[in-house]
Amino acid sequence: MRSVFVCRECSVSYLPPESLAYSDGPASPVWCSICQRRAADLGVPEPVAARAVALLAQRAVAGREDAPSTARPGPDVRPSRPARTRRSNSGPGTRTRLG
Repeated sequence: MRSVFVCRECSVSYLPPESLAYSDGPASPVWCSICQRRAADLGVPEPVAARAVALLAQRAVAGREDAPSTARPGPDVRPSRPARTRRSNSGPGTRTRLG
Protein backbone atom coordinates (compact mmCIF):
# COMPACT_ATOMS: atom_id res chain seq x y z
CA MET A 1 0.00 0.00 0.00
CA ARG A 2 1.36 3.42 -0.94
CA SER A 3 0.89 6.60 1.01
CA VAL A 4 -1.42 9.29 -0.32
CA PHE A 5 -0.17 12.77 0.51
CA VAL A 6 -2.17 15.97 1.00
CA CYS A 7 -0.80 19.19 -0.44
CA ARG A 8 -0.28 21.79 2.27
CA GLU A 9 -0.97 24.61 -0.17
CA CYS A 10 -4.15 23.60 -2.02
CA SER A 11 -5.31 20.57 0.10
CA VAL A 12 -5.54 18.23 -2.88
CA SER A 13 -4.73 14.55 -2.33
CA TYR A 14 -1.96 13.28 -4.58
CA LEU A 15 0.11 10.15 -5.09
CA PRO A 16 3.76 10.91 -5.93
CA PRO A 17 6.01 8.22 -7.41
CA GLU A 18 7.46 5.76 -4.89
CA SER A 19 10.97 7.01 -5.65
CA LEU A 20 9.82 10.61 -4.97
CA ALA A 21 11.30 11.71 -8.29
CA TYR A 22 9.53 13.09 -11.35
CA SER A 23 11.12 13.12 -14.79
CA ASP A 24 12.01 16.81 -14.38
CA GLY A 25 13.17 16.72 -10.75
CA PRO A 26 12.44 15.54 -7.22
CA ALA A 27 8.88 15.08 -5.99
CA SER A 28 7.70 16.72 -2.80
CA PRO A 29 5.84 14.97 0.03
CA VAL A 30 4.57 18.40 1.11
CA TRP A 31 3.27 19.95 -2.13
CA CYS A 32 1.53 18.57 -5.20
CA SER A 33 3.37 18.96 -8.51
CA ILE A 34 1.47 22.13 -9.44
CA CYS A 35 2.12 23.89 -6.14
CA GLN A 36 5.72 22.64 -6.16
CA ARG A 37 6.33 24.27 -9.56
CA ARG A 38 4.62 27.46 -8.40
CA ALA A 39 6.76 27.58 -5.24
CA ALA A 40 9.92 26.95 -7.27
CA ASP A 41 9.02 29.81 -9.64
CA LEU A 42 8.52 32.11 -6.65
CA GLY A 43 11.67 30.86 -4.90
CA VAL A 44 9.84 29.56 -1.83
CA PRO A 45 11.78 26.74 -0.14
CA GLU A 46 10.03 23.56 0.93
CA PRO A 47 9.35 23.44 4.71
CA VAL A 48 12.05 21.13 6.10
CA ALA A 49 10.06 20.05 9.18
CA ALA A 50 6.94 19.22 7.15
CA ARG A 51 9.01 17.19 4.68
CA ALA A 52 10.65 15.25 7.51
CA VAL A 53 7.30 14.44 9.13
CA ALA A 54 5.78 13.31 5.82
CA LEU A 55 8.74 11.05 5.05
CA LEU A 56 8.72 9.55 8.55
CA ALA A 57 5.00 8.81 8.23
CA GLN A 58 5.62 7.17 4.87
CA ARG A 59 8.39 4.98 6.34
CA ALA A 60 6.18 4.01 9.28
CA VAL A 61 3.42 2.85 6.93
CA ALA A 62 5.92 0.90 4.85
CA GLY A 63 7.35 -0.69 8.02
CA ARG A 64 3.91 -1.82 9.17
CA GLU A 65 3.27 -3.46 5.82
CA ASP A 66 6.56 -5.39 5.89
CA ALA A 67 6.12 -6.65 9.46
CA PRO A 68 4.16 -9.88 9.86
CA SER A 69 0.82 -9.44 11.50
CA THR A 70 0.72 -11.04 14.95
CA ALA A 71 -2.55 -9.49 16.00
CA ARG A 72 -5.29 -12.02 16.58
CA PRO A 73 -8.89 -11.02 16.16
CA GLY A 74 -10.52 -10.31 19.50
CA PRO A 75 -13.38 -12.34 20.90
CA ASP A 76 -16.89 -11.48 19.84
CA VAL A 77 -18.12 -9.39 22.77
CA ARG A 78 -21.86 -9.00 22.96
CA PRO A 79 -24.03 -8.05 25.92
CA SER A 80 -24.94 -11.09 27.97
CA ARG A 81 -27.94 -9.55 29.68
CA PRO A 82 -30.67 -7.09 28.69
CA ALA A 83 -30.24 -3.37 29.25
CA ARG A 84 -30.86 -2.09 32.78
CA THR A 85 -33.07 0.80 31.77
CA ARG A 86 -36.70 0.66 30.81
CA ARG A 87 -36.04 3.01 27.97
CA SER A 88 -35.06 0.16 25.69
CA ASN A 89 -38.50 -1.40 26.27
CA SER A 90 -40.48 1.79 25.88
CA GLY A 91 -41.82 2.57 22.48
CA PRO A 92 -45.01 2.68 20.47
CA GLY A 93 -45.48 -1.08 20.58
CA THR A 94 -45.50 -1.37 24.39
CA ARG A 95 -48.06 1.27 25.28
CA THR A 96 -51.49 0.03 26.17
CA ARG A 97 -53.42 3.29 26.43
CA LEU A 98 -53.47 6.49 24.49
CA GLY A 99 -53.81 9.54 26.52
